[in-house]
Amino acid sequence: MVNETFVLKSNVREATAAQPYLPNTGVAQLLAYLAAFPLIAAALVIVSIEGGAPFAAATFMSLYGAALIVFFGGVRWGVAVMKPEGPTLAALLGAGLPMLAALPLFMPLALVYKFPAIMVIVALLLFDDLQATRRGSGAPEWYLAVRLPLTVLIELAFIVALVGM
Repeated sequence: MVNETFVLKSNVREATAAQPYLPNTGVAQLLAYLAAFPLIAAALVIVSIEGGAPFAAATFMSLYGAALIVFFGGVRWGVAVMKPEGPTLAALLGAGLPMLAALPLFMPLALVYKFPAIMVIVALLLFDDLQATRRGSGAPEWYLAVRLPLTVLIELAFIVALVGM
């Protein structure tokens, strides 16, 4: 039996002064915007339908928003452990904090409290991610180019839902 080694080719090319390297982030952008779609759809249900559907949509939004906070913590964990020198304790603690912040949001609390909490936590995480990237200890800049519009969509969906409640 012969062992064959497969070499995966990538689109990675080196940057030059005339033409800087920009990674292909189209798939990441598409998936990020698709991740925001359920929140947008739920917010539209809240403002446009009567009966029990708006409460169900708001409950969904609170759970989905909490899950997104946990996801952003997972991204932070991935960034921390991918450093060549290894993760720092501060980076690992910073990656675990979003999960701790999201835990109460999975509890049966009034949605009026959950929505602003989700909005504040998501905004704070974005602000901290921007600061970390500027310091050189965060995610690559291309990730923030995807994350910033995603955060805006998340925030707008919650604003629309709050106005419609």
